[in-house]
Amino acid sequence: MIRKRVSKAVEDYDQRTQTVAALQRAKDQGLPRHPGQDVEYVIVDDDRRSKEWVQLAHESLSEYDTEFYRTLALRAGESVLRPLGWDQTDYRRYLRGTTTLSLEGFQ
Repeated sequence: MIRKRVSKAVEDYDQRTQTVAALQRAKDQGLPRHPGQDVEYVIVDDDRRSKEWVQLAHESLSEYDTEFYRTLALRAGESVLRPLGWDQTDYRRYLRGTTTLSLEGFQ
């Protein structure tokens, strides 16, 4: 789940971002977010550039973009492990052969 604090009204954003897509989706559902409030969402398809890019936290989630979250996890791992002398090659080699779990595994 990604949580972002809203800094302005959805209409005032110039760029098309994941957060703007979530704000538009919330507005369409009658749940507008205002500056200072948070919006929570999941990336379901990082290749889309519309409201279907994301799903809101309260929506029933049937899928998510595993590659997007994998990339986030690898970047986080790199920042944590680099001071220990591990680079991206080291921890990718360590993770090779591990099992990928589905959402159903956590219910």
